[in-house]
Amino acid sequence: MGFWHRLLGTGTDRRIDARAVGTALPRRWRTPEPTQLSCDPREAAQALLLALDNAADFGFHPTREITVDGIDFDFYNGPRGFRLEQLSALLQLSDDDGTPLFPRTLVFDPECVNSNDTYALLLAEIADAAGTRDRFAEVQCDLHFGPDFADNPVGELSYLKGGEAVHIDIAVEGDWADPDVVRRLFEDATPAGHRWVSTGDYGVHVWVPEQHATEVARIFSTEDTAAEARIAGRLHEER
Repeated sequence: MGFWHRLLGTGTDRRIDARAVGTALPRRWRTPEPTQLSCDPREAAQALLLALDNAADFGFHPTREITVDGIDFDFYNGPRGFRLEQLSALLQLSDDDGTPLFPRTLVFDPECVNSNDTYALLLAEIADAAGTRDRFAEVQCDLHFGPDFADNPVGELSYLKGGEAVHIDIAVEGDWADPDVVRRLFEDATPAGHRWVSTGDYGVHVWVPEQHATEVARIFSTEDTAAEARIAGRLHEER
């Protein structure tokens, strides 16, 4: 849990987009699979339609149609619970190949360090999601995995961003990504006229037009609270 402890905290330097972050636990305890509806399909359809309309107000438009069969309403304890987390719930949806259904959106797992070039691959993934891949060139990463790791415990990432050289030292802490480096990559990949915003668990990341960023951050913060309550209730049931 080192990633969460370093990224999340009470100080302003540990806030994402100048807002208080939410739970340090992953928003999802499992990856929900579409299931047969166990709730009123009319209520589910109404909740989904409202959620899509609200998302569109902030410039979030899915690349294909989303139906009630694609939402695990049971995961959110029914349509009413879904409404409490509707924006972040929608933005986590993806196609079978993992492609997000909403452009300029990325669902991120910080427990991802498994090769010497992890951060080069991560930068490519982030830049592709943001639509700014052509901003970067000459990307090189070396975490010094191997027999000489003890002599080189600090990894390195370098790249050209718009022609400007960037060099970053990386703290290598097992499988967990360095939160300071991850934050830098998301910021460097932000498209012009947009702002990077994430949910409090650092799982869902979006780049939104500047005029919508403050409100989207506020919604995420509210939905973080709802997610915490849902997770706490599930933990209580499992005890």
